[in-house]
Amino acid sequence: MKTVKILLLLLLTAVLMGCPVVLKNIVGLEEYKLDAKKIDGTWINDEGAMLIKTIDADKGILKLVFLEDRENIEAMKIKIMKGNSWLYFNVLPNKDGKEDEYIWRRFQINENKIIFWYSSNEAFTRAIEKRKIKGRIDNKKHEDQTLSFKTSTVILTDSAKNIIDLAEKSDTSFFT
Repeated sequence: MKTVKILLLLLLTAVLMGCPVVLKNIVGLEEYKLDAKKIDGTWINDEGAMLIKTIDADKGILKLVFLEDRENIEAMKIKIMKGNSWLYFNVLPNKDGKEDEYIWRRFQINENKIIFWYSSNEAFTRAIEKRKIKGRIDNKKHEDQTLSFKTSTVILTDSAKNIIDLAEKSDTSFFT
C-alpha cells in the first residue's frame, strides 16, 4: 500500500486556470532525473488529492491525476527541468493542432512535501514592458449575459536561459 503523503500546494487549480504565464519553449537548462520512490503515490492537501506517477524517470516526466472531483477527473503530463538553482515543471501540451504553449511553475521536492510556486503574471508583465525579457501580453475581454471580465495571459518568447537568469538572479520575486 502506498503511503499517503502531505502536499503543500498553492491553489492547485491555478495550474489549469487563472491568468497564467505561458511559454513558447520548455523552461529548464537540463533534464531532471526523478526518483520514483520519492514522488510516486497519492498526495493530499486541504483542497483535495492527486495521484502522481512517474512516466519516464530519466527525462523527468510525470503524470498527475487530480482527484478532487469524482465527476470530472483531470490529468496532465508534466516535465521537470533543472534551472541554475531551482527546479521547474512544464505542463506538456495536448496535441490538438494548436501551437505549443507551456504552463510552468517553480517546483521543489522536500522529504514528504512537494511545493509549487505560481509564476507571477504581474512581475513578468513588468519585465516585458521594461524589455528585460522577450514576450507579449494577451489581454482578452470575456462577456456573456451576466458577467464581463478581462483576462491577461503573459506569453514568454525568450530563451529558457534568459527566463531562468531573470527569475533566479533578480531582486524581483517572479514566483508567489
